[in-house]
Amino acid sequence: MTKPVTAFKSLAPNEYTITPFHAYSSQTYTYVSGSTSNSVDVNFLFGRKYSTSSGLRVENAEQELFDSVIQTFYSILPSTQYGITPSSYIPTGSVYVISITQDIFGEQIQPNTMKITVGTSSSYDDGKGNMYISSSAGSGSIIGSIFYEKGVVLLKTTSSIAGGGISNDGVYVGNGNSVQVQFSSSVMLHEHAVRVRINPSEYNYSLYNPTTNKIMYTGSASLPRDLMASQSLLPYITAIGLYNEANELVAVGKLSNPIQRTSDSTQTFVVKFDT
Repeated sequence: MTKPVTAFKSLAPNEYTITPFHAYSSQTYTYVSGSTSNSVDVNFLFGRKYSTSSGLRVENAEQELFDSVIQTFYSILPSTQYGITPSSYIPTGSVYVISITQDIFGEQIQPNTMKITVGTSSSYDDGKGNMYISSSAGSGSIIGSIFYEKGVVLLKTTSSIAGGGISNDGVYVGNGNSVQVQFSSSVMLHEHAVRVRINPSEYNYSLYNPTTNKIMYTGSASLPRDLMASQSLLPYITAIGLYNEANELVAVGKLSNPIQRTSDSTQTFVVKFDT
């Protein structure tokens, strides 16, 4: 069996284009309060403000989380950056924090896609950084904030909901309650497109296949190269390799089916890949 042979051709700079585009992926995670088997990709945490009535302040994870939230999002400079206004949700005594790893949300959580469900009630984002109690932004109370590029959701806490849930007063998650977090992640990808043109005069016969250089006898002698004018002996294209300036192979595009060369027209192949 004859091994496939290769042929090389230099490409002009205008044959190579890069097009950026955003790719979105729907994500769904369920956190169960009190469970030890929750995903590490989505954390559901509780923060509490330090109270002077508690006496001497000692190291406390809940208080440190609350302080971190205030410093990160609500101090003077960050509040301007994130568009915090008097009508925005601002944590007071305590706060629920949903933290999503960047491996999951990508560049940012896509606005208008966050949905948090506790029990039979849900909260949705309005695309502007606010979490509402209803799906129609503005028809319910603001009960939280979402920071899309940080993968963080802050929710107002309440203890007025029996059994756990979401209301205009906020969110309550009791032991054993499930919190479902749904959103779309957003990642910027780049589509590389390389256009490969093969002119009619190029690669119309093989210089490397020895059988094409032998005289064939089928009653009368004829050279296979003379028969290249017929479609039967034109080479087939099975793969296109892309090389850099150091002649290093960087990508290979394989055709699903071999395509035969044409001797009377230009053939154009476009190799696409994403990074």
